[in-house]
Amino acid sequence: MNRLGPKTHLFVLILASILSTLVSNQLQAHLMVLASALYMLGNKLSKKSLSFVLLYIALMAILSILPNGAGTATIILYTFARMIPMIMIGIVLMHSTPSSIMCAFERVYVPKPVLIMICILIRFFPVVLLEMKAIRDGIRARGIFPQWYSALLHPAMSYECFFMPLIVRCLKLSAELSSSAELRGIECGCARTSIHPIEFRAADGMAIGLYALIGAAIYWTGGLNL
Repeated sequence: MNRLGPKTHLFVLILASILSTLVSNQLQAHLMVLASALYMLGNKLSKKSLSFVLLYIALMAILSILPNGAGTATIILYTFARMIPMIMIGIVLMHSTPSSIMCAFERVYVPKPVLIMICILIRFFPVVLLEMKAIRDGIRARGIFPQWYSALLHPAMSYECFFMPLIVRCLKLSAELSSSAELRGIECGCARTSIHPIEFRAADGMAIGLYALIGAAIYWTGGLNL
């Protein structure tokens, strides 16, 4: 199956957001994660799909062993676990090119300020991950933390050596990305074209319909009552 268009990912993300707030029991939440994982597999993101499924399993395992007194930690972990289906669909959307997102979303009349914010965010996060890896490699090259657990033994030094350079780089990256977006004509008022296929195809309709049917089955049957 070819990768679907950005408009399809947006509609599926809206469906996943609605369904994630409507489901009530644990089995329904599990099935929502499974449905989103299948959607990622259909868009050729098998490794990321497996990573999110394993993360969800790990969160559920941690929640099952937490004591009853850990109220705040339980709420935070449970909330994050319930957001994983939406995050998975959002990751699929983030793998679309910014030019195709801008062209597709303009055709569904997404406001320009919202569209600019989405495109800059999509370009920002992958660059931040590269910067984090570069900072980590620089720390290792200087021999500051020789072992993997050394950062845990010196949290103040870890903050100083890792997070402070990252904050400075993020400030510079935000300015660089904004300048790059302006040079690429992000504020242009003319209708955009794209070399990527953004039209709504039969596969897009089938994907949205199938996800909606699976979500409705999960909701109305109460997690299939298994």
